[in-house]
Amino acid sequence: MSFREDIKLIRGSRSNLLSGKRILLALTGGISIYRVPDVARELIRHGADVVTFMSREAAKLLSPKVMEWATGNRVYTGLSGYAEHVNVCLSVDAVVIAPATANTIAKVANGIGDTTVTLCAMVALGAGKPLLMVPAMNESMWRNPIVRGNIDRLRSVGVRFVEPVLEEGKAKLAPSEEIVESVIDLLAPGDMNGLSVLVTSGPTHERIDATKYITTPSSGLTGYYFAREAMARGARVTLVTGPVNIRDPPNVEVIRVTSVLEMYEEVMRLVGSRHYDIAILTAAPLDFYVKNTFSDKLSSDLERVTIELVQAPKIARDLKRASPGTYLVGYKAEVNVSMDELIARAIRRIREGNWNLALAHTVGPGRGFGSEKDEVVVINGDGNVMTRLGPMHKRELAREVLNMVVRDYRRHAS
Repeated sequence: MSFREDIKLIRGSRSNLLSGKRILLALTGGISIYRVPDVARELIRHGADVVTFMSREAAKLLSPKVMEWATGNRVYTGLSGYAEHVNVCLSVDAVVIAPATANTIAKVANGIGDTTVTLCAMVALGAGKPLLMVPAMNESMWRNPIVRGNIDRLRSVGVRFVEPVLEEGKAKLAPSEEIVESVIDLLAPGDMNGLSVLVTSGPTHERIDATKYITTPSSGLTGYYFAREAMARGARVTLVTGPVNIRDPPNVEVIRVTSVLEMYEEVMRLVGSRHYDIAILTAAPLDFYVKNTFSDKLSSDLERVTIELVQAPKIARDLKRASPGTYLVGYKAEVNVSMDELIARAIRRIREGNWNLALAHTVGPGRGFGSEKDEVVVINGDGNVMTRLGPMHKRELAREVLNMVVRDYRRHAS
């Protein structure tokens, strides 16, 4: 099997978020270069075509054959009369420098083009191509005021950076997943500039005693991807999230809550004090809270404990009453119901909460909760089924839904 045949087997296996996009990975001579082949493969799994430039120092640390295997494409380690730094770099949709050493950052910031990588960066900047740098170096170098000044200078002309992980005295290359998400951010449509978006996400924990609680199996991934996609498209985003084990999306205001009452009160406070153009309710809070919470730990010797659950107020029902002008997208999750019943129940929620759009889905093992992919039925505010989406990656789902939301919101606002 050739390298190209191998690539066909994985392209788009996770999503089509980068389908039709050509990404140039530019590798410099940092020791964390060994992680870049994984980045290349993940970009391809999201649909991208990846081409590689390597500096001479990079090629000493990692065989170009490895990157040829990882991408299925020729690797450029030098320049010829073809002027690859111009012709190839102008043909791509984005340039990603990883690892970006302090030396390379300094050269690009000062217009020095003495390697294949820095020449490509100069062409990209001059042509208005999106440029993403993924720094990796010693932590003392990362904190050097001259390095920081070079980074600020590059940011001022539109270069994006993926923040390194600071540990063990090193500014380590960011996780592969974060690098790939940042590339997706870089190429997202910029159609939400000026819009303010509120997203709810994750589960809630309803405490029984000092050590125990009841909850839902929501991972918070859906809300994370909606918040990140809206941010990447230019919106100002507030994410109200219950307890989750995922990182915060970058450049998003994150407000953490624990219980269903805290989530309700925080959302009502926000919509009462700020204007939100769009609200997307992806959270899966419990419908009830525990009335008779025990302050201490319940003894394991007890044979039976009775707790009383009280119905909690519903954000999905009350948000539009507090903020009538907000375009509201609500989720309706069900288990073991027919498609007709799922749609009927979603329509009832639309009418109860005056939703503008409903996303209805069935959840269970490997579906919805805790999984990377989901499948929804999209129903408009009139109760008409618009389309079915998925199964697809949750960020891809967020992109498709936001495409519809932006069009509908703009139509109503005009």
